Amino acid sequence: MRILGCGNPLVGDDGIGIHVIEKLSEIRDELPDEVELIDAGVCGLEMLNMLEDASNVIIVDAVKGAGNVGSVHRLSVDDVKEAASGNDGLSVHDISLADVLNIAEQVQEMPDQLTIFAIEIEKADEISLDLSDKVQGSLDTTVKLIIDEISAMKAC
Repeated sequence: MRILGCGNPLVGDDGIGIHVIEKLSEIRDELPDEVELIDAGVCGLEMLNMLEDASNVIIVDAVKGAGNVGSVHRLSVDDVKEAASGNDGLSVHDISLADVLNIAEQVQEMPDQLTIFAIEIEKADEISLDLSDKVQGSLDTTVKLIIDEISAMKAC
């Protein structure tokens, strides 16, 4: 099982995925041994390699324009692709997560289960190491949701 945290921690809220990986690393002893925590950065197409040979994957990333700042959305691959087809607001990166997932489905075997936790962000256009207050407030909620997701995956 892999958990990929996406984003750029030098650009404020965009780094939320990396902050989630750091928080999960702090409680590593509470996670099952088979869980891999990966700082995926702003990997783009490099994510294809991170999806290979994994049966269960959780991706954590920032989104803009999908809800209230600080809200956490649990999405499936289909949800991401559907949202991206309607607008460009689901990603704050040059290549969207939907693009990567579409390519992955064409060129490789997908994980049996892939879940995306998308956190609605406020700022992603200025240099800052800090998360906005509302996004910072979603950090513990996101970690709890991921732990619950891990438990649900293990039960299957």
